[in-house]
Parts: sequence; C-alpha cells; structure tokens
Amino acid sequence: MLKNKTGHRKKLLVIVLLLVLLLIGLMGRVAWLMLARAEYYGTKAEDLHVRERKIKAKRGRILDRNGVILADNRIVCNISVIHNQIKDKEKVVKVLTEELNLPEEFVKKRVNKVSSIEKIKGNVDKEIGDRIREYELAGVKVDSDYKRYYPFDSLCSKVLGFTGADNQGIIGLEVKYDELLAGKPGLILTTTDARGVEVETKGESRVEPTTGLDLVTSLDYNIQLYATQLAAQVMETKEAERVSILVMNPQNGEILCMVDVPEFNLNEPYTLPEETQAASQEEEQKLLNGMWRNSCINDTYEPGSTFKMITAGAALEEKLVTLESRFSCPGYIMVEDRRIRCHKYGGHGGVSFVEGFMQSCNPTFISLGLKLGVDKYYEYFYQFGLMQKTGIDLPGEAGTIMHKKENVGPVELATVAFGQSFQITPIQLAATTSSLINGGTRVTPHLAVKTQTEQGEKGKAFTYPKTEGIISKESSETLKYLLEQVVENGSGKNGYVEGYRVGGKTATSQTLPRGSGRYIASFIGFAPANDPQVLALAIVYNPKGMYYGGQVAAPIVRQLFENILPYLERM
Repeated sequence: MLKNKTGHRKKLLVIVLLLVLLLIGLMGRVAWLMLARAEYYGTKAEDLHVRERKIKAKRGRILDRNGVILADNRIVCNISVIHNQIKDKEKVVKVLTEELNLPEEFVKKRVNKVSSIEKIKGNVDKEIGDRIREYELAGVKVDSDYKRYYPFDSLCSKVLGFTGADNQGIIGLEVKYDELLAGKPGLILTTTDARGVEVETKGESRVEPTTGLDLVTSLDYNIQLYATQLAAQVMETKEAERVSILVMNPQNGEILCMVDVPEFNLNEPYTLPEETQAASQEEEQKLLNGMWRNSCINDTYEPGSTFKMITAGAALEEKLVTLESRFSCPGYIMVEDRRIRCHKYGGHGGVSFVEGFMQSCNPTFISLGLKLGVDKYYEYFYQFGLMQKTGIDLPGEAGTIMHKKENVGPVELATVAFGQSFQITPIQLAATTSSLINGGTRVTPHLAVKTQTEQGEKGKAFTYPKTEGIISKESSETLKYLLEQVVENGSGKNGYVEGYRVGGKTATSQTLPRGSGRYIASFIGFAPANDPQVLALAIVYNPKGMYYGGQVAAPIVRQLFENILPYLERM
C-alpha cells in the first residue's frame, strides 16, 4: 500500500514538473516575442490597419532634338470610395453620379460593394476632381494622377505611340522605351481601425513616386510638321491611299522625320475616322490596328527602280562595269523564253552605263544582274544588310521578303535586278542607300538619342551598331556621281533643287496582283550629292491619274529639300 502511494506521488511530481517547464517555456516564448520580435509583429499589426492607394509616377516626356515637347503629361484625378468609411451613402451616390456623369446604378453598386477600396473613375479632369474634394465626403478619395498628353494631336503619331489606362506604353516609342519613361509609382498610406474606418488623428502618409526619365529623340518638329503637311496635301490631290516620307542623316542613322499619313489623334487613339464603321469588336480592333500601323517599318513593298542602285553597287564592287561600259536596249531583253520590257517602249538604243543609269533602263540592270549570277548577287544581298532587319528602335519591324536562293533562276534574278518580285521595308531601303552613299558604313536607323531628367540633367546616351566596309569608298563615290546625274539630267530631274547638289533615284512599281492598275510611286534623294548629310524617301501608294515616281514622288522630295536644306544649314 505504501509503495502504491509513493509511486502515485512520483507521477504527480513528474506531471507538475512538466507543467512548470511548459509554463516556463511559454513565458520565455512570450517574452522573446514581446522583446526580440516586438518591432516585427508591431509592424505586422499596423499593416492590418493600413490601406494603400497607388500614386502613378509622372511619365518622362518625349522631346525632339531641339527640346520641343512631343509627349507630355496632364494632371488628372482618380475617384475612389472606401465602403466602411462612408457616412452618407445617398449623398455620395448623388454627387458622384452628377459630377462624373455616370449611371446612378453603376455608382450605387460600387459604393455598396464591401472592399478595401473601390475605384469609381480614373483620368477625371482636375477641375472636376477639385469640385468633388470640396464636398468633403467621408469615404470618397480624390487622388491626383497623371494622364499622357500630346500637344500636337496627330503629329508623329505612329512613331510616338500612346499609353493605356494605367499609363503603360502601347505602340511606338512609348512602348519601346516604356521602362525608362514609366518612372516608379508611389503610395498613399491610410490608417484604419478594426472596422476599416479611417483614424482621423493618424492622417495619411505618402511614399512619393519617382518621375520617369525624359527621352530626347533625333526627330525635328519643324521638319516633321512640314513633311506631314506636304504628305497630306499630296494624298488629297492624288487621291492616294497613303503617303510616307522618311528623312534621316545617312552618316549616323538619326531619323529627322517619319511620316505615314493618314495619321491618328494620339489624344483619342481609340477613335476611328468618322467614315469608318465596325460591325463587331473584333472588326473594330482590326481597324484600329490598321490605323496605328506604320508603313515605314511595319509593311513591305516592291521597291522598283530605286533598287537599281543596289544592283549597280554590287556590279561596281565586282568590277563588272565601268562608266563607259555599253549596253543595248531595243525596248526589251530576252531572258530564257521570257521577254522583259523596258519602261521606254521603243527602247533607249545603245547607251553607256551612265546613260542607262540616268534613264533607269531595265535591260541595262538586267544584264548586270545576270553577269553577277545568283550566288554573287545573294552574297551582296547579305553584305549590304538586306537580309536582316535594320534594328530601328521601334517595335514591329518587318523583314525582307525574298526568294529562296535555290528557287532563283535567270528570270527571277532578272526581275530582282530592277527591283521587282521581292519586297523590303521603306526603312530598309533608306538604311541600305545610306550605306552605299556614305562611303560604305552600314548605319542603324534610330530615334532615341539620350535620356535626361525633367530638370535637364544628363542621363544615358544611346549608341548603335555600325558595320564598316559594306562597299568600297571608290564604288560609293561612283554611285553618288551616277545618282547626281539622274537628278541633273535623267529621270529624277523633278527632284532638282536650285543651289544644291542633289542625287536620287525614281521608281514606279506595281502592287500585286499584276494588272490591278495599282501603283507605287517613289523617289529617294540626298544632299549634298558629294557629301550626303540628309536623305529623304517619299512613297505614294496608289495615286490616281499620273503614277510615275519621277512625276509624283520626286517633286515631294524637291519641295521638302527646298524648305529643309536652308533650315538645316542654320541649325
């Protein structure tokens, strides 16, 4: 009996000791949490009572080369409600319905929704936001925000691009350099009690946003404006589908202007032209994509006779031709069993290479292409950079559409030699021409020059790849001479500018299918011819009436140069 009592006491003692140890452990844990982890759990507890509202960062501006602001910001407001903080729901619904011009049921649904914060409307004019603030409605938050604003509406629309509802870039430079332009958002922190009601004594704290960097481009507002007006005028008078104009510095690839009319209003980018009707949302999006599309980089076309300078450059490099070389043009040339005509029905007769170049004689260039042969011609296609994209700093650049080498026979080679049966982009033609006339350096066409802060402090300077030795300096000099003769005495005489040496090449090409009666007139010109500092390409798609490049497109570049060459000399 005594032994049983002793054993029982021992068990009780063990249990008591275990409980004491457990209690000591719990007290130690509590002490550790209260002392060592006090800050951590204090922050956690505070976070449960803190509501966050994001503040958009002010987006960096986009500037032209002279500091003209092409893309800016406007102050707007975001209107939100916090359900648990609203004291007079009827008044809140009434005020927001009237001031924001929204359906009452929509506002009521948002006001009654139990959530941490419910957005009613964004991008509200500052004047309206200020009026709503004056009501001092509990539970209604009016936060200042920024909305992208384009001072010149449609100017340079397809290059600049636009932003979405949350200020992210959608197309153009806005999306290409979104990371640099976007900045870093801030926060508004509000302390609430357990019911979610704001603690008035605590007030609000802010984490300020960081403004994005400004992007300085190579664009020139004055050149862009004049070229746009010129393109719009030609489009109207020639009833063309569209008109594109590119102006760039062939020495470094800087783009001074890029026009593709019709353009669209950057401040209303989702508004289709009045005459355009969409039967469905899918069709509407398709129409919008077409409206935003930049033909200078997103689309390809048959370059026609402007491409003859590439054939000439390759032949000069291979020393297959000199200025005195002779060619025969009876109005056509037979390639296998196919008769390929010259644009001059009666032919040019016997011509030198200079004369054949000046008159854009098809048999002259077909003969050169056939002498080069498929293998050698394709070597130069790659050497000149035509089989790779230019690398322009805009999204969606299209690549060259060319025959597979193994599918090219004499007839295909003959048509390629004078610019038909394949397609390139306008920017590709401009970049390749630049390398042929600047002494042989393949430049990367580009728009971004540098970043800077809103206060003008310097940021990053952009650099772009260059490839030396695309063509010899000797061949480049010969090409410049030949292209100047085209303007002085040949098919490009409508591109002549008094007081300046201008080189250039005309082209007239058909759009597919052949025989559709739809043509593309183009002219590429540069000045001064002996030391090119500016290059311009004008393309008119499906003009009505006269459609030859020499009559339709060359005058565009002439008028452009007459205005911008004196201007550039003063800069």
